[in-house]
Amino acid sequence: MKPVEPYKTSLSPNNAYWMAKLANLVYHKRPDGSPDEEKIFSLLQIEDDEFMSVTGASQQSAQGMLVEHDDYFCLAFRGTDELDDWLDNLKLFPEKVLFGEFHRGFWNSVEDIWEELFTRYLELRQQKKRPLFLTGHSKGGAMATITAAKLIHRDWPFTSLYTFGQPRAMTTATARIFNVEAKEKTFRFQNNNDLVTRAPARLMGYSHVGTYVHISNDGTICLEPGFWLRFLDRVEGAIEDLGELGIDGVKDHSMVNYLAAVNRWALVLS
Repeated sequence: MKPVEPYKTSLSPNNAYWMAKLANLVYHKRPDGSPDEEKIFSLLQIEDDEFMSVTGASQQSAQGMLVEHDDYFCLAFRGTDELDDWLDNLKLFPEKVLFGEFHRGFWNSVEDIWEELFTRYLELRQQKKRPLFLTGHSKGGAMATITAAKLIHRDWPFTSLYTFGQPRAMTTATARIFNVEAKEKTFRFQNNNDLVTRAPARLMGYSHVGTYVHISNDGTICLEPGFWLRFLDRVEGAIEDLGELGIDGVKDHSMVNYLAAVNRWALVLS
């Protein structure tokens, strides 16, 4: 696979692959639940020996890592895999902060590890300035999105944000402001019938942000598909899942499936 294009803010299959890779690797954890920095670093080095360090952070139900490459940085956040994480996801009332209102549970999770990760990022950036990427899967995608909002609020640059199967993280009015600032460098991947992407409900006042990148039932990837195309694809996926183990919307949420789809896409276009 080709390396990351560190200054490309538009959608890049190669960048999408590496962000999906990092969003998947952050799930490797030690017995205490913190990111397994040594294992993650060794796996990255197998593919690219220009990775320089991995710094993990874990507080309560929030986990993330700062990955240092010779050409860029990436903040990657882990999704929901423990009971405390699900309890955070249920904190639906918005928190009034920054330039709007954000999902309280996701905001609190970012706050739990923000200082540790951002301080380390500033230390490494003093040694060598490099572009910053943001990524995450599921709840981690929502955390990456709120991190982007924090950077926007303090006028701090980042190259792009790639999320996979993320829930909605902010209210509709706040999403409009976010999109003015960062829609063109924010890419929200959704795999077919992924149920998590439908929460919290629009009726509760929440909205998605960024450019919608749809992964169809057959693995095809397209930008901003119309409603009818999305509807037919979801029906097809649900029908094909009949008789198989698992539920289509649950299986579609797996980060492994996101990574496989993005990998195929990047290989075809590389």
